[in-house]
Amino acid sequence: MNKRKVLKIVTRLGFFTLLVYFLISAIKANQPEDTSSVSARVESYNYVIGTQTVGSKYKFTEESMLVETAIEIKNMGSNLLKFSMHPRYCTENYGLPKNDAITSLTKLASLEPSMKTVLDMDFKYYHIWTYGFSQYTPEPPGEKDDTAQIKFIDGYPKHYEEALYKELYEFTTYLLKTFNGSGKVFYLGNWEGDWHLRSDYDRTKPANEKTIEGMVRWAKVRQKAIDDAKRDTQYKNVSVYYYIEVNLVTKAIKEPDAKVVANTVVRTVNPDYVSYSSYDATNPYKSEVSLKKGLQRSLDYLEAQLSPKEGIPAGKRVWIGEYGNPSIKYDDKVQNQRSIWTIKAALEWGTPFILYWEMYNNEIELETGEQIGYWLIDDQGKKQPIWYTHHNFYKESKNYVEDYLQTNGELPGFDDFREKALTFKSLNPSK
Repeated sequence: MNKRKVLKIVTRLGFFTLLVYFLISAIKANQPEDTSSVSARVESYNYVIGTQTVGSKYKFTEESMLVETAIEIKNMGSNLLKFSMHPRYCTENYGLPKNDAITSLTKLASLEPSMKTVLDMDFKYYHIWTYGFSQYTPEPPGEKDDTAQIKFIDGYPKHYEEALYKELYEFTTYLLKTFNGSGKVFYLGNWEGDWHLRSDYDRTKPANEKTIEGMVRWAKVRQKAIDDAKRDTQYKNVSVYYYIEVNLVTKAIKEPDAKVVANTVVRTVNPDYVSYSSYDATNPYKSEVSLKKGLQRSLDYLEAQLSPKEGIPAGKRVWIGEYGNPSIKYDDKVQNQRSIWTIKAALEWGTPFILYWEMYNNEIELETGEQIGYWLIDDQGKKQPIWYTHHNFYKESKNYVEDYLQTNGELPGFDDFREKALTFKSLNPSK
């Protein structure tokens, strides 16, 4: 066969192969994405709003308080769980059986059955109040002293600093290895930091300078332990980040010379994220307009305390860690309405999370024994209107995200999602 004929055959074969390739590609492009893949991507999307479970005063099943409330949060439609990992696991936080072998956060995660159960559940996002056993002084039975969980008041002794680093490094390593490839995202932080800085709960007094210095060191070592564990551990498709929660922001805005966690500890440490327990910017206001203005002003203030940071996802780094409207003060309808005001104001601003306090109420009026009513499900098992707001929001959100994915072949960006979410019926019940 002469060279000219061979060249023609090769050319025709090449053209035919190329044609087949493009035909197969076109067929694949027009085929719907695998149903299980679509479902998994929809279920793992960040739907922003969520809730938490700490110290509930009632339960209805044979499950532990922690597991029961986690199941309820999942049944509501959420893929986010906020809870506490703390030496108080066996007392007020969850009333779990005490195990003397549990002497660290890692052992709490691996040896306590209820803790292990909720960590293994199919939640995507975990917000965890993380307090080291190495920092804890047991309180007398029946007593509660919040200074027992921290050791930086009037300064932070070096041996506590070293012990905390070791414990949190070990715990972060455990999370990265145990949940390697799971897609889970863990945010490790603290409860209302301004009540650690002002442990007597007196917001009128100036902050103790030595305590500020101690808290800065405490926060720095927590961030460093997490960062170092991430640097030293091989992992993929699992994330751990650090956050500082604050709760006295309005004070700093109104009193520029006042020292609070935001303008001292946060500004110095520059954590991955800041959580805002936002009662001082939500509860005083009586209209949606004034609440929105006050809350967004506080969020702006917090964002201004942070510096740019590499190694974390793009987007806002300040979220709402707590908000709520107790039923002892508001009826069910108003409780829901005010909660929607907060959700919409925070969504508009762009917070990555907006977390309601909480699934079951945790506070009792001492004199009357009445439930304060920070709840989504009350002590009679009744789902409140705000529960249905969350539940319906998740349904609308997932329908939108799935439709967007099927149409565009990719998930919506966060700004696209929140813009659409603001129009949902669940957030606009009167329209």
